[in-house]
Amino acid sequence: MSGFGDTPSGARRADDGWEERDVAAGWWIVVGTAVVALVLLVAALGCRVRRGSVPAGAAATLPVALGAAAVLVALACGVFALVADDGALGSTDAPVLAWLVGHRTPAWTGVAETASLLGGTVGTGGLAVVSAVVLWWRGRPARAVVWVVAVLVGSLTIRGLKGAVERPRPPVATRVTVETSTSLPSGHSLMAVLGLGLTVAAVLALLPPDSRRGGARAWTRAATVLVGAVLAVGIGVSRAYLGVHWTTDVLAGWLLGGALLSLALGCAVLLEARAAEIHPSEGVPAPPLR
Repeated sequence: MSGFGDTPSGARRADDGWEERDVAAGWWIVVGTAVVALVLLVAALGCRVRRGSVPAGAAATLPVALGAAAVLVALACGVFALVADDGALGSTDAPVLAWLVGHRTPAWTGVAETASLLGGTVGTGGLAVVSAVVLWWRGRPARAVVWVVAVLVGSLTIRGLKGAVERPRPPVATRVTVETSTSLPSGHSLMAVLGLGLTVAAVLALLPPDSRRGGARAWTRAATVLVGAVLAVGIGVSRAYLGVHWTTDVLAGWLLGGALLSLALGCAVLLEARAAEIHPSEGVPAPPLR
């Protein structure tokens, strides 16, 4: 399916039949993501948690999570449509890449290389798995399982879409580092949002409650969220700066990672609330009778 948004406007293949097949294949990705967004939206509107089975706040969490995921997937669908129409290179990708290449400095290149190295899919995904282990150890098994499943789904999403889209990366001459896989979506960006988001959520969930230091706790939470957001954005930007991803690759990764993060958080809250109803003293299901 190569050719999905890989040529600038006017630079078409000589074989019109192949070009038409590539464009058609690209639009199937757009249709697929649109269907996913629609399913999530319908699920959000039709989601009902049995009244009295969980606290009201937790019952409202899943529809909100589904709705947020639907919006993010719909936006990602728009990015895929822009790429499939081949308009991304001329309107966004090529100009941004040219600007970044023209403003590179040794210092910023070093920062970008470090962010890209440490913020790889293994690094950020592994960090989320480590946070899952800590959650399990601290008596939050439902959330821990959701974390691991979310990282697995994120990895499969990256591999599946890269294989389906097969969008070539920017020209070799613009790349600072060597990459051999396809370009869309940016795996670094997707897993940065998902992995770091899950890690931040784990930290917030494990912060000890202390009513006497509410102000300090609020600042700690805000700082934790801010650090995670800055790192996720920085990792994505580093990939475009290094010339190994188009801007739309990074944007699609952020949006899809955010959708998966929203779903994971919604499921975790709902599962923990149900577990607390079964065994209120510990928030986990009671052991089976012997």
